[in-house]
Amino acid sequence: MARASRVLAVLPLLLLAAGCQDYNFNPVGHCLIQPGSERVTLSSISTADVLFVVDDSGSMAGEQEKLAQNFAAFIQNLDQTNTSRRGAGLEPIDFHVAVTTTSLFYNAPVSGVTCRNDCPGAAGQQVCCEAPSGAPTGPMKGPRACTSDAACGGIAGATCKTTCTGLLGEGYCCGADNVAPAVDPIGCSALGTACGRLETHYRFDGRCAPGLASDGQYYPHGAFVGLGDSPRVLHFDKELYPATDGTGQPIRDAALPPCSDGSKVCNRQGFTAAQLKDWFANNRTGTWQGNVIAGTCGSGQEQALQAGRLAVERALTGGQVDRRDASGNVVASTPASWLHDNSKLVTVFVGDEDDCSSPQDPSGGVVLSGGPGSDSCVADASSPTPKQYAVSQIVDYLTGLGRPVGAGFIVSTSQSVCQDASCAPGICCDYACTGSTLTCTNSVCGGQAPGSRLLLASQELRAKGADVVAGSICDPNFAQILDRIAEIVKPPSGLLLPTDPAGSDIVLLRIANQKGDTRKTCRGPAPSAMTAAEAGAAGYDWWFTATRDQITADQRKPTAATRNIYINHDTRNCEANPGETYSADYLGRLPAGGCQTRTDCYAALGGKPNGDTDAWTCYAGESGNPAAPFTQPTPTAPGTCICGDLGAGSF
Repeated sequence: MARASRVLAVLPLLLLAAGCQDYNFNPVGHCLIQPGSERVTLSSISTADVLFVVDDSGSMAGEQEKLAQNFAAFIQNLDQTNTSRRGAGLEPIDFHVAVTTTSLFYNAPVSGVTCRNDCPGAAGQQVCCEAPSGAPTGPMKGPRACTSDAACGGIAGATCKTTCTGLLGEGYCCGADNVAPAVDPIGCSALGTACGRLETHYRFDGRCAPGLASDGQYYPHGAFVGLGDSPRVLHFDKELYPATDGTGQPIRDAALPPCSDGSKVCNRQGFTAAQLKDWFANNRTGTWQGNVIAGTCGSGQEQALQAGRLAVERALTGGQVDRRDASGNVVASTPASWLHDNSKLVTVFVGDEDDCSSPQDPSGGVVLSGGPGSDSCVADASSPTPKQYAVSQIVDYLTGLGRPVGAGFIVSTSQSVCQDASCAPGICCDYACTGSTLTCTNSVCGGQAPGSRLLLASQELRAKGADVVAGSICDPNFAQILDRIAEIVKPPSGLLLPTDPAGSDIVLLRIANQKGDTRKTCRGPAPSAMTAAEAGAAGYDWWFTATRDQITADQRKPTAATRNIYINHDTRNCEANPGETYSADYLGRLPAGGCQTRTDCYAALGGKPNGDTDAWTCYAGESGNPAAPFTQPTPTAPGTCICGDLGAGSF
């Protein structure tokens, strides 16, 4: 077996070579070696930028309050992690929290109005045309948008203002009474289809709770929201977890603003952790308020996925603003420090109805009609030519940003309690507000319409390797859901390998410093016979799992080699600092489906069965038994083809 030992001894060297190459196949004579690697570099600035996309429609008061009441569980989880990291001599992680709402617009139905290009009085333009009796009579009109007074020429007494009644925050032509007359035909894009009337501003009706909104204010459209002068981004940065001097006193950079409470423990702006939590949500007045209490006067046409995408687009183009500058001072507007270089993006969607993201177009977008769960958004989703944006389009955008991605979904499911892939769309019942009755309809608090598109987004994100947590909007234990979401805010709980590894004993997990040098080789993998608890107790730093989901103990159970690597952060032995890289280096399975015997290798890859340089072995690992030194491949644990005939006992 000396020859077999020589071949096997070469494998670690091949692993190291694989980690330095960008190719997929490396020819060795007529044999092929398939190296592989997967790397995740932690940002030197931030670990995670977190965005809560909160439904602010009429039925969400109770759910927003539950989110506020249980936010402490989210923060406590990350607090404990950072305290532990600092105690272990590791740098704490940063996380930055912002909020937007699902309100983009409401496309209200209008009887007898369609998109035409033969409308009287429209000079051949393609407009929404009124035809109450069938024959077109003239274009539907709206106020004129403007950026200067010059655009208002021809409208008696009108000037360009951002204070027009019901149109706050946008420039429109209106008179001295701040009323904007309807003067311009409304254009449209889909000839022959019904037009709605786009409403883009909050309308208070006396039955809703204003929350963060003002009557007539422009919907957020993905902009960060907050209460008064509260920061729009809450920076839980590493300054909240300072190093200490020889006497145990916290060390704070003298160049930073002083802490608002006179201590030396606060973030870079000078805010304490307690202040940051209060700005997210507090009930000091006996009523919950804060950045997450968005109110219930928003659009009933919830567009969570598009709002999330728009929020990220705004951030990437410098369009997100804050009310506090880098020194913590109140300002009218300053660029928000959110989306940091290479940070992980975690988007959390919270709502009791489904997503209805579509173009902001009176005819090209969905015109909302019907009741929750059976409205025109539901009908459009099953149409052969839907107007709504494809879920995959938004998922591809989020996963195509070149950064790690995580997502949380707290939506209406068929179960009142569920986790992740087990969550199915349906109308759930929140027994905390409906009592013990088993009767649950969308006329009570809880789920209003099945979260079908949102859960589809969770599935597609998970399939693309994102860390995903899903739960029910009716779950009485929001704290548990938020605690689980906090888990995916942390440094990666695992890596997703691009190809199947050839075996568990030819995979190396290491931490490389900023120069690319190996700082730490992590201990693992744990044997597949162990439970997650046993592997942790034995001090293993990592192991393989059956699925990409690695949040619950069952999901974390060690398995034979797969594409899913779990990093056990409890040992503190396999912790990358910001700016360092987790690198999994391995030999990939060849061919992709593996092999059972060397005959499979010859059939798939060629070579000469009796030749020395062109021979193959189907290798599935070492058995540890000198009498039968190799593990026999099986259909569920196939081998990989490696160069050379390893002789007696090999396959």
